[in-house]
Amino acid sequence: MLPPCYRAGMAVTQKISVAMGRDELTLARAAANEEGVSLSAYVTQAVRERLDERRRMEAAREVLATFAPEDFPTAAEQRALVNLWTRARPLRSRPGRGRSSRKRPLRAA
Repeated sequence: MLPPCYRAGMAVTQKISVAMGRDELTLARAAANEEGVSLSAYVTQAVRERLDERRRMEAAREVLATFAPEDFPTAAEQRALVNLWTRARPLRSRPGRGRSSRKRPLRAA
């Protein structure tokens, strides 16, 4: 079943106005251009990623709440779990865009 934001296979969008600092806007435009997407798509993806992060954190809290006191992870184990559950996903890029993945040979001095 498609999420409610989809109707007849197409995403339903709504135009909004968002205010942000000039520096952030400049950097966001440059990042969107580098990734080969529109500013709108870039901002939408950033919002989705942030919402996904919130859902993962809430799920982690729910799991941790089920632990019995004697089974509760140590502070180090808690940090490891949070790091595992909130690990950033690699950015998606379009083929033929962005920087080359080839390593350049070092120049002789």
